[in-house]
Amino acid sequence: MAALYETWTFQEELPDLFQKLIYDMGRTKTSTKVSDCSQYNSLRAKSATLHAPTLRAILWLSGLFAGTETEGALGRQFGEGNVTNYYCMECKNGESRYALIYNWRNGKFKGCVQKADTVSILPSIQEEQNIAEQYIALLAFASTCYGTELYDVEFTQHFEKIMQILDINEEIDEEEFLSSAYICCDNLYRRVESCLSLEDGGIPVGEPQFTNCEFIEPYRLKSGLYGANQTEVGEFQLLTEKRQLTESTIGELKAFYHQGKVVEEKYQALIPKLPDDYKVNTATQEILSMIVNTPSRLFMMEGDSGSGKTTDTKIIAQLLGYPRFVFTCGPGTEEVSLMVSLVPNVDTAAKISESELPTYEDFQIDPASALAALTGNYQMEIDEATAFREILNAAVQQGYKQAKMEKDFVKTESTIIQACRMPAVIEIQEVAMIEKPGTLTRLNALFDDDAKTDLLNGEVIERHPDTVVIMTTNMDYIGCQMFNESVLSRMHLVQHRKELSVEEMAERAIFKTGCKEKELIYQMAAAISKIKKYLRDKQIRGGVCGYRELENWVWNYMTSKDVLEAAVNAVISKVSPFPEERDTILSAFIEPAFEEAA
Repeated sequence: MAALYETWTFQEELPDLFQKLIYDMGRTKTSTKVSDCSQYNSLRAKSATLHAPTLRAILWLSGLFAGTETEGALGRQFGEGNVTNYYCMECKNGESRYALIYNWRNGKFKGCVQKADTVSILPSIQEEQNIAEQYIALLAFASTCYGTELYDVEFTQHFEKIMQILDINEEIDEEEFLSSAYICCDNLYRRVESCLSLEDGGIPVGEPQFTNCEFIEPYRLKSGLYGANQTEVGEFQLLTEKRQLTESTIGELKAFYHQGKVVEEKYQALIPKLPDDYKVNTATQEILSMIVNTPSRLFMMEGDSGSGKTTDTKIIAQLLGYPRFVFTCGPGTEEVSLMVSLVPNVDTAAKISESELPTYEDFQIDPASALAALTGNYQMEIDEATAFREILNAAVQQGYKQAKMEKDFVKTESTIIQACRMPAVIEIQEVAMIEKPGTLTRLNALFDDDAKTDLLNGEVIERHPDTVVIMTTNMDYIGCQMFNESVLSRMHLVQHRKELSVEEMAERAIFKTGCKEKELIYQMAAAISKIKKYLRDKQIRGGVCGYRELENWVWNYMTSKDVLEAAVNAVISKVSPFPEERDTILSAFIEPAFEEAA
């Protein structure tokens, strides 16, 4: 027997309305009338029993549909082919709001309860009286959804009859009302308990799940994974659809993504400070949504130079309120350099302490004692000039000896390790430039679920749960290598950024340079786009042409006021290492379009 219909649930006291009816009519909880039994009741000695949780569920549903109950919602989530994924329900009891979904394919429920800002697991049906009726209310609602998998004509007809009788203020037909109540209770009971033996109409309910219902985590609520995309009645507050992303500005998105973490003063300067009116594309917002609403922290962006990958990492760090670290890879990057960096030794240990040096007053009063303080050798008859030379010589020798003991370079933690110790964004640039195969796999331990690795000094470091790792790369450049698939598989999201359109390049250049000649900049952006396509079609390697070249072109033009000269300096000089190719591109794409402007 399903936990929803265990013996003790039939022993609960009926709602007052039904308790009064059976008392006034001289009836009992159980009716042996065939007309009070469901069509799914196949017993020889038929009987139907009023079930208190079912009746409470029916009364709540009736109030919700009639509008007298305002704190709740019912709906469905449709998938491909208009097939129901989940039946969805929310209800409120006191200060707690309950959310419940039902998967009709496997008979599984998932739920949670929100009180204030805390989302917790759904109590068992033994812990709270109203929990059982919530499960039943969702099954009852599913039975009334016309055209869906669990729609049941018998239940719907008698449920609607109960609603109609409750909705009128006149004297009710007690016999008809009570008969519909018996049938509704018997209908749901038989369809759940006899699901496997019924050819049609059964309601699958998996066991056991009513003492420990599967939890809907807060990040899944926010992600819209179980959100209802069709609402029948009420307004959902927890089981909502994912917010549709549109291009916005940093100022508009601050409230959505800022994490409010405390950042040490020495790292606050690393938090980017882009202007509030800087535009944030939907791809960047997708990463931010995953960071805020899920445990995802590992991302990769692949795209052309100048497509905005690095700027987007700055936006992500700024909106989260995290410091941003950068590690740039190159052909010579090795496993060790991912963990430590070599920096010049600027420590002051090799300096002679000021307390060891004689003061000018000491030297004037007693040169011999001043010299002895530094060398330990007292020379009674020494004159000032000789003492001064020996003091200088002793200071140099002492400093030289100490300096010999010091290293020219010292090892310090790489920016990757620094970032892993705190809530931060670390951008690992140009990972495809690493020539040695398998180098990046040194970071796999930090990318795994337990996120731990050993440092060279024996320390075991664990990646902070709020450290965001973003790898950026461009696979089209000469020297780029294919990197290990084990690293790729650990990324929670890989974005292949589309190249910027002419309009996007122009708008970005206008915003960043402040140039007012918009028509000219659009013309320049169109030329950049054509040159880039030409380089790709002709497979010309060794040069670049993208957004950065456009921005440099605009800056150069604003200085020289000569669009052709600016193009030669900022664009043509970079498109190819071969003079003949540069001349061809200049004559084909720049001069015809800008001779008049020049």
